[in-house]
Amino acid sequence: MIVRLLNMHVQPGHVGQFNALMRRHIDELRAQRGLEYVKLARRLEPDGGEEVVLFEEWRDPDSMYAWVGHDLTRPRLPPGTREVITTLTVAHYEALDIVRPPDPPVDVEQPAMGGYRNPPPSPGASGRT
Repeated sequence: MIVRLLNMHVQPGHVGQFNALMRRHIDELRAQRGLEYVKLARRLEPDGGEEVVLFEEWRDPDSMYAWVGHDLTRPRLPPGTREVITTLTVAHYEALDIVRPPDPPVDVEQPAMGGYRNPPPSPGASGRT
């Protein structure tokens, strides 16, 4: 899993406009194949602006690239948002809390791909003459 984190600061006086655009953007983002989780959160600032965090968790790189494009440093944001953002950072992380289950044990008595590993004796082939 890949975590993509966008951190943005929105200018005072543009918070409502920005949030409305981002809420619609989140609806489109949620429809993307491979997106496991998304969260849009904010922290109001004393000057009337806000700090906004967009947290995305993607199943695999191909899904994320399909949404973002080839330049991962460029955020995919709706028109009208960049003009009101004063700072923006994009960062990517590997999710470490995902534990892959171990491969099941191999039963040498069961058929493997292409046949048996230790073929069972043929019927009537008891070794007696």
